Order: sequence, then structure tokens, then C-alpha cells
Amino acid sequence: MALVLIAAFLVLLMLGLPIAYALAGAGLAAVVFQGKLNLMIVAGKMFEGLDSFVLLAIPFFMLAGALMNEGGITRRLIRFAQAMIGWVAGGLAYVNVVASMLFAGISGSAAAEAAAIGSVMIPSMKEEGYEEEFAAALTAAASTMGPIIPPSIPMILYGIIANVSIGALFLAGAIPGILLGGGFMGLVWWYTRTRGYPAGPRPTLAELVTAFRDALLALTMPGIILGGILGGVFTPTESAAVAAVYAFVLGAFVYREIAWARLPTILAEAGLGTAIVMLVIGASELFAWILAAEQVPQRLAEGVLAVSQSPWVVLLLVNVVLFILCIWLEPAPLLIILVPVLAPLAAKVGIDPVHFGTVFVINAVIGLITPPVGASLFVVCSVGKITLEKISRAIWPFVGMAVAILLLVTYVPQLATWLPRLLMPR
Repeated sequence: MALVLIAAFLVLLMLGLPIAYALAGAGLAAVVFQGKLNLMIVAGKMFEGLDSFVLLAIPFFMLAGALMNEGGITRRLIRFAQAMIGWVAGGLAYVNVVASMLFAGISGSAAAEAAAIGSVMIPSMKEEGYEEEFAAALTAAASTMGPIIPPSIPMILYGIIANVSIGALFLAGAIPGILLGGGFMGLVWWYTRTRGYPAGPRPTLAELVTAFRDALLALTMPGIILGGILGGVFTPTESAAVAAVYAFVLGAFVYREIAWARLPTILAEAGLGTAIVMLVIGASELFAWILAAEQVPQRLAEGVLAVSQSPWVVLLLVNVVLFILCIWLEPAPLLIILVPVLAPLAAKVGIDPVHFGTVFVINAVIGLITPPVGASLFVVCSVGKITLEKISRAIWPFVGMAVAILLLVTYVPQLATWLPRLLMPR
């Protein structure tokens, strides 16, 4: 049955079906081929995968991102980043990365970040003389910080599946996310040096103070989210609801940029994004259940342990496997299918579960910018009016930098575990 499952999935994927339909169709084909299982199990397992209180965080973070865009929060974050660093050579490129880091501390979604930042920054960068493929590639790469810097939707999924503290996973992503941003800014420095990108006007002290004051309330949101979780005030799910309410209050009553007539559209956009993610999660659950029933995880674990029981070798093998699979699978199905397989394997060789979760999620988000099917690439192509061929040629240095940061976090586990151990001692 496992061979039918995998073969059907690959065929459906090559036929161009969306990932959710390919996963569900493969599961249905495997159940039909087996012949002894009731077809109702298909719907039952998909529903079972969605029956989790913690997953309620996903629609709330989706809504928070939509409200941020509509309420002017994204624009204020970009203006603040521009006042801080936009006046140096290559300033707009640096602003793109810094704004993405600030946005990542609120949304937790790469797609939302790519759309929000890209719609503003790519046209601005092209007007200032940056090549469109560089602007688009930088925006796509910077969006990968969204699911790593807390809060993070993939971290929530990993925590649910592997039974790991979501608060600890959130903290574990902070330093790797900042390192990723620093790596991308290093590439910006190199490109600026070789291509002569322009500097923006230096802001006056009054302009800097104004930009900081306008962005201050938005900048406090990550602190509210993490502080509330670490202080035991609310759960990660409740923190997502707090983020959505906070974004609405800022946009509607403080900045007064959310028109009441636009609320149905905002809710519909957030609902559509949530439906896509949840459909993928439900279909992935069916796929993962069949793999587990066929004992594929156990066989894979035995095969890896037969090669080596060294944590460093196991991590290297896992990184290689995940890098290949991440090219074709989005983070949600990848997590649901492979975490039950790989997390017990990592625990068996003594790898810290928080460290392993961080490595897994970084792998998953690198897939978002790896051609030919990286989801962030498609989002940026849409908002930046650029072809996939162009962005695919320009993205590889950023993929290489992300892989370098991944290897650094893989083999220096303290980069992921230091903050959780400091702030959430076990």
C-alpha cells in the first residue's frame, strides 16, 4: 500500500494537481488498492488531523497579517526600517531585509510576508535602479524569516506533532532567524559593492523620531505575544487571537486606516488563506497515517541507524533528505508526514527535540525559495510582475546562504537551545 501511496502522489504532483489534492488523491488510491478499508476512513482521518485546539492559531495569525496590511502597520514598519538604514549604499535592499525581520515578529507566515513586503519594496527598488530579479529574489529570501522568527506557524505544527513546547520552539527560532537576516544583509553588501547600488537620503533626527513613534505600537506586538506566552498569561493559540485583536485595534482605532466596509474582504482573504493551509494539513494527515500503518517510519529509522548512530551523521543525513523533499513539498505536509518519522529517530540518538525542531523548520522554509516549486517564489512573481525563470536564476546565492546558516545551526545547537534554556528552564 505504501508503494501505491507514494507512486500515486508523485504521478498526481507531476500532473500539476495542487499539493492538497495530490496528497488526498494518493491516500484515496492507497485505501482503494488495499480493498479492506472503509472509504469513510479517508474523510475521518482528514478531519482528525484538523481536530486540534492549537491549530486555531493559524487562522488568527492569517487574520493578523491581513489586518496589518490593511491597517498601515506594514507600511509603518517599512518606513521605520528606511529611517534606520535606508540612507547607506544599497539602503533599500537593507530596508527590505530589516522590514521582513520586523514583519516576521508578527505574522509567522512566509507567504503573507512575501506579499506584504514585496508589494511595497519591489516597485520601490526597481524605481531606484535595482534589477527586478535581484529585488524579487531578495524579497522571497527575506520572507523565509517569517516562519523562523517567533511567532511561527510551522513551529506550532511541529510542537503539536512532536509534543514539544511551542513556547520553547518560538524562542529557539529567534537567533537563527536573526542570523538568516544577517546573512542576507551580507549578500546585499556584496551586491552593493559590485553593482554600485544607490544610497537613500539621510533622515533628520525629527524624521527618525517620527518614524520610530509611528512604528512603536506595531513593534511592541512581538513582545506582547512572546511575553504573554512565557509569562503564562495565554497559550500560543490565544496569543494568535491577541495578535489579531491588537492588529485590528491599531488599524481601525489608532491609525484609522481600516474602513469598516473593507472588513468582509479582509475576513474573506484570511479565511481563504486559512482554508488552503488547513486543507493541506488534513490531506497530509491521511498520507501520514497510511505511512505509519505500513511501518515506513520504523523502517526508515532502522535504515538510518544502520548507517550511523552518531547525532552529527544523523543530522547530516536528515538535512540531505529534507533538502531534497522540501523542493517538492510545502512545510505543512512535510511536517505532518515526516515529523512522526524523524523526531523519534532524533530522540533515539540523543538530539535535543527543540534543536531538532528548529533544524527541521529551517529546512522546510528553505524549500519555499528553492526552484522550481517554491511557494514564496510564486507569491513574489505575482506581486512583483516577474517571471519564474528570472527569479529562479537570481535566487541561488540566497539559497546557498540559507543552507550555510542551516548548517551552522545544525552543528552549533546552542544557537537554538540557549534562549529556551535561559527563559524556560526545565
